[in-house]
Amino acid sequence: MVQRIEEILGTTITEYTPNAIKFEGLSLETLQQIIEEGYTTLSANFNAAPSVGSFIEFGQYCQRSGVMAIFDGIAFADKEASNLVVDTITVIGVKDLNFAGEFVQFVWGCDEMEISSQKLYAWWD
Repeated sequence: MVQRIEEILGTTITEYTPNAIKFEGLSLETLQQIIEEGYTTLSANFNAAPSVGSFIEFGQYCQRSGVMAIFDGIAFADKEASNLVVDTITVIGVKDLNFAGEFVQFVWGCDEMEISSQKLYAWWD
């Protein structure tokens, strides 16, 4: 199962437990493909994090604004369920303080946030 998830995500698994795998660096395009292939749903979410659909919508907003969103998350080992979720977003290439404000509104309530000239980052536990 681990090898197949690595193939689908196009990334190396950085953590493996009996119940879940952690992935990093997922592009918007790959996240959309994962939805199309049925490995998750638009409404799937993890704890207090936004839904996968909300991450996709914000990722599309990022694209239209000329910045790139990257997603990290978890895929649970039950391969019968659509259960891949996102718990982290990183945005790179921000040149506009107004966009940083939009980011803060989107991630409000996250457990950790970083705003710098290099990146915008938010994580939910």
